[in-house]
Amino acid sequence: MKDSWEVIKGKLSQLGCLDKLNLNSGCSQGEIEVLEQHLGVELPADLKEFLSVHNGQFFRGLGLFFESQFLSTSEIAQRWDSWRELDEEEMNEDCADYMRSNPEGFIKPLYINKFWIPLTFDWAGNHIGIDFDPAEKGIPGQIIAFGRDEDTKLLIAENFTDFISKFIQALDTASWKEERFRGEFKTLSSFQ
Repeated sequence: MKDSWEVIKGKLSQLGCLDKLNLNSGCSQGEIEVLEQHLGVELPADLKEFLSVHNGQFFRGLGLFFESQFLSTSEIAQRWDSWRELDEEEMNEDCADYMRSNPEGFIKPLYINKFWIPLTFDWAGNHIGIDFDPAEKGIPGQIIAFGRDEDTKLLIAENFTDFISKFIQALDTASWKEERFRGEFKTLSSFQ
């Protein structure tokens, strides 16, 4: 993952926006342990290594992942906590008729799941995150899109390394205009 950061930063530098991203310095092993204890899950080794190089971004900067902020360990815990303030059982029951998975059968069709861990935030209640509680066709640790506006939960990648590889590919065709990224981030289903 350290090599991936070097590639990402090189591409962002070529686009002319690396300095706008306000990447934090890396987190400590202790910060990761605190986060894992808080969430009740063990994070994948590749994500831990990624966070050890850059622990998210300074909040309210340009979003690293195409307008979505890359969260630090403390912000992951805060965003996860904000979802815990909702009544999970009631919300899932109320929204059951509209929730979907794309592709079907990979993500549980729920509104809230305490085993969905946010890694990004778009300032509107939506996330890219890790799914530790997949549906029957899914894989624990898969990367999904979920949140307030995401009635159809989207499978993005099989795991965090695959997600970063797809992000690096997306940077090849991205552009930087008017203080915003322009580009297409392909999902797992669009690569099949």
